[in-house]
Amino acid sequence: MNVESKKVEAQCSAERLYNFACDFRSFQKFLPPQVEDFTSDGETCSFKVGGFMQLTLQYAERQPYTTVAIAPAAGSNSPVPFRLVMNIEPVDDTRSRVHVAADLSGGNPMMTMMIKPKLKPALDQIADQIAYYSTGI
Repeated sequence: MNVESKKVEAQCSAERLYNFACDFRSFQKFLPPQVEDFTSDGETCSFKVGGFMQLTLQYAERQPYTTVAIAPAAGSNSPVPFRLVMNIEPVDDTRSRVHVAADLSGGNPMMTMMIKPKLKPALDQIADQIAYYSTGI
């Protein structure tokens, strides 16, 4: 099952946005307020969601200037296997379009049904935050 955000426009080049997204230390400002205790070494990040579920994420795929995919790290306590994919497409030299999608394939169907209604607003919020903060990238 895929859940997709709205497409937003970032006020920076695809290259700058990609380079920014390839460092987890940049992600804290994009995350929803339910995320607590965020830590990162740049290649992985760890945080609590809703005060109880600890997640550790790592990069699953990076294609220069077009795609950044994130997935739970090996041994992470994710209740559902997922991939969070940020697609970047250049609009011109100084702007990019961003689209965030989550693939929840292979997970527990009941857990997926519980997560899906909350995921779309969270992905839209991440996309909006990327667009908002992109002027400073």
